[in-house]
Amino acid sequence: FGYEGRIPLHRATLFYDVSEKARKIIESYFMLNSTLYFSYTHLVCRTAIEGQQDNRNDLSHPIHADNCLLDPDASECWKEPPAYTYRDYSAILYLNGDFDGGEFIFTEIDAKTITAAVKPECGRLVGFSSGEENPHGVKAVTKGQRCAVALWFTLDPLFREL
Repeated sequence: FGYEGRIPLHRATLFYDVSEKARKIIESYFMLNSTLYFSYTHLVCRTAIEGQQDNRNDLSHPIHADNCLLDPDASECWKEPPAYTYRDYSAILYLNGDFDGGEFIFTEIDAKTITAAVKPECGRLVGFSSGEENPHGVKAVTKGQRCAVALWFTLDPLFREL
């Protein structure tokens, strides 16, 4: 992908352009009247572990909320450090589809009751508000590698990515 620790400019430009398009889609979808700023963006790949895959129900990323500390036993999400309390919206953009498993799931605040599951597909963008109303996680990848761009947004310009 890169070479000698550098990424070719055309690939960096593509990453920026796709991220900016995702930001505009989230801003439009949620009918925001103020600017949505990037808070943090990164590429994340999850790979299937070796061995038996039948009947796996573990998570490759545990249930959490993006701007508060989820406490399922107390049915609370504490909006305090070390949580990223300034995050207002989150998104995942899937970059491939040649893998099994890796579904993105939403749960109740109990972190157990699944309310929705999203099958990853290349080019699919999933956006949601970052708070306690959207606890989420990722089911285990059972074959291949799942890659996505994870994006977090803020309405507060003081916390924008620079």
